Amino acid sequence: MPTMTTESEYISTTLIDSILVLTLNRPQKKNALTPCMYWALVHALKSAQTDDHINVVMITNSGDYFCAGNDVGGFETLADTPYRERPGFNFMMTLAEFSKPLVAAVNGSAVGLGVTLLLHCDIVCASTTTQLSFPFVSIGLVPEFGSTALLPQRLGYQKAAEILMLGKKLKAAEALELGLLNTIVAGDTLYHQALEYCKAFANQPRGAVLATKQLMKGNEVQAIQQRIDAETQAINRLLPNLKLPEKS
Repeated sequence: MPTMTTESEYISTTLIDSILVLTLNRPQKKNALTPCMYWALVHALKSAQTDDHINVVMITNSGDYFCAGNDVGGFETLADTPYRERPGFNFMMTLAEFSKPLVAAVNGSAVGLGVTLLLHCDIVCASTTTQLSFPFVSIGLVPEFGSTALLPQRLGYQKAAEILMLGKKLKAAEALELGLLNTIVAGDTLYHQALEYCKAFANQPRGAVLATKQLMKGNEVQAIQQRIDAETQAINRLLPNLKLPEKS
């Protein structure tokens, strides 16, 4: 089985046959996403979108923490950059419109954008230690990545309000029950389980898979991108009052 591996600024890319595996590889910082990591992900996704040899993309992590969301240390350096030119915004827009199957293998906790990116994946596999946290309102911001539209759609308004407005944390079992996860497995079998889903997608007729995803999404992509834009503008207005949790 041919395998190719390259590295780019804390993002590892591995090609296994027609499956591209993107690994968040900054475990010492809980895989918090930096501007360089965002650009690496954007480049990888755009390349995969147009590469006929790639049928499926998997997003996973090294270490025992999936993703702590944005690295807030990078906020100040981007303050003077128009928001539509910022790497995080470009990543959200790129992932939201990605037309090939997306599988996530979530080992450990996910926070903020580390959670909301999962709403754009077709299959989400999680470990038994996974916890999903939505801290946006609690730190003085609004939720991002189209989650203010996607979560009410999938869970109903009241449940989404409880999670988003109160910053609720969901353990893996509750997230599975709500339909936010497809399966929960032990951490040491997670990668294999997610890879099996990827292989299943890759073995299906490509044209039928792509057409089915497009039909299921319908007009949602453009609407979600518009919501991402509106959420980002709201975050920019609220950012001066950002309330970060105190370090213990």
